[in-house]
Amino acid sequence: MPKQYVLKNSPIDRNRLQKLCKNLMEEGSEDRKLALETHRFFRQIVDENPQDATAKNLMVESLKLAQSSKTTTLKVIDLLIKLENNSTKESEKVDTASLFSQLDNLTS
Repeated sequence: MPKQYVLKNSPIDRNRLQKLCKNLMEEGSEDRKLALETHRFFRQIVDENPQDATAKNLMVESLKLAQSSKTTTLKVIDLLIKLENNSTKESEKVDTASLFSQLDNLTS
């Protein structure tokens, strides 16, 4: 019979989440750079031919992509801050609980 595999560490531990968030922020930064390059490209086309409605629409869409990549980065940073706050609150609760249990043991 096969042996049951037991994880030693949580698959979603703090370090792994931080690494994933870092990768997301790097990818978002690269996406933003590409979107701004695309915007510059279509801007040149619009400067040469102001009547080109397709280039204008694509220029606006590339700006939307640049903004959404920035928004995604801000959301990731917000989640990291919440993660840090929750982890410090949990560690304080554990310390407080262990302190009370130690006091109970002393009084017993």
